[in-house]
Amino acid sequence: MRKIIKYYEEIIAYMVSFIVALIFGFNSPLHPWVGSEAYTDSSVFKTVALMMEHGYMPYMDSFDHKGPILYILNYLGNRVSYYRGIWVIEIIFLSFTFYFLYKISRLTCNTVASIIVTFIALSLLFGYYEGGNFTEEYAMPCIAIAIYIFLDYLLNNKISKIRLAVSGICFGIVLMLRPNMISIWVVYCLIISLSLARKRAIFEWICFIIYFLIGVATIVIPIVIWLSINGDLYYCIHDYIIFNMKYTSVEGGIALLSSKWSSFFNFFNTTVYIVAFFSLLFHIKETKIINIPYTIYLIITIIFMVMSGMSCGHYGMILVPAVIYPISLVFSDIEKIEETNMQKVLFLLVSLYSLSMIIIPNWVTTIEGIVLKYETKNDNHLGDSTNNIVNLIVDRTEENDEISVYGNWDIIYVLSNRVHATRYSYQFPIGQVMPEIMEEYMKDLENELPKVIVIEPGRLDENIQQFLYKNNYQLLYSSNTEDSSALLFYR
Repeated sequence: MRKIIKYYEEIIAYMVSFIVALIFGFNSPLHPWVGSEAYTDSSVFKTVALMMEHGYMPYMDSFDHKGPILYILNYLGNRVSYYRGIWVIEIIFLSFTFYFLYKISRLTCNTVASIIVTFIALSLLFGYYEGGNFTEEYAMPCIAIAIYIFLDYLLNNKISKIRLAVSGICFGIVLMLRPNMISIWVVYCLIISLSLARKRAIFEWICFIIYFLIGVATIVIPIVIWLSINGDLYYCIHDYIIFNMKYTSVEGGIALLSSKWSSFFNFFNTTVYIVAFFSLLFHIKETKIINIPYTIYLIITIIFMVMSGMSCGHYGMILVPAVIYPISLVFSDIEKIEETNMQKVLFLLVSLYSLSMIIIPNWVTTIEGIVLKYETKNDNHLGDSTNNIVNLIVDRTEENDEISVYGNWDIIYVLSNRVHATRYSYQFPIGQVMPEIMEEYMKDLENELPKVIVIEPGRLDENIQQFLYKNNYQLLYSSNTEDSSALLFYR
């Protein structure tokens, strides 16, 4: 009977997770009823996917410094529906994230408490989502699955070959998204290895390693083969690893240290994270093999996040699965109170505070806007400059014509369905990290001489002005705003 109840609980939990993900999906500019402009980083990833659709390769033909799986996901999204299809993939990833957050909390709490704990953790997502389609968003379910597998093993000694392989697959996906998000595997693989070594369970440890590596290989090897066959592996290593190493140290010295310090406390300083952190400290003597490493994992996660010294909000998405277990410990303590009336009162007070102050306000705001989004679903939600420039490009060029956008405004490529003329669809801030990028871009621009060059608002400088004048480009459009006009030049 318990198995049947558990089975139906699992089905209901995923169905609810999917519905919650659909509701949260209204926060995306790519929602079918919203259809506004994808944000800056998302537009870059979609541009790489656009290039892949036209037979080009990421890195070699379209520079960016994220992992290859991000571009593959955006390419697959375009197979579902051009421009908005990635939203469908986002919903699938979000629903798995929500589902495994609930499963993690169920390891220590009852059903009602687990639901509240899950929504407390999800409250962080509203501040960190930033339009979605980020590496962190696709890493979240992988991290949540890994946390669940590790905790279920250490708490209940539940493990299997399939779970080990799945953990390896999740690690491989995150590694191929962005390697500074792998702290959960670093910490717990080390702890479990040391624990098995102390028990002299060498054969069990070898089995763990083998099946974990099988999972990793399932993801990594096909991608490496694909990149190698297409001559892109060298460029991938350079852009994804070498460039990112320079990117995290470009400020240098004290300036970078102060930026990292400030960024660390920017992510640390939220009610949910602080409660999670001190909950672990309070429980650190209980189940030491879990809680001490988990405390280390929480700290290392933020340290890895702020390596670049920047405080981009979307970095914080990987904290959502990280806080679920320590917050569940708080509710687990309440459930253990022997005095029934005290337990009920305390549970009610904590739940009411969580619902009124942390959970409900964000969801009310989201749900409140659904009707308006439905009523305006057929409206044009693009900015005037973007809309005018895209229309001009479509009118003045053929589908196989190449264009170039000077700045970091890749939405122009995506909406006009035009590939970029040089290897660099954008030049800022990467040209400041590696000045040779700007030199290579200008050299390629001279060789290609695309029909259209678009200038992002505020990016017109002497460098591009000289090029436009030398090669007889004519101004075709200006947004007519002072000092920061969006410009389109035609040749």
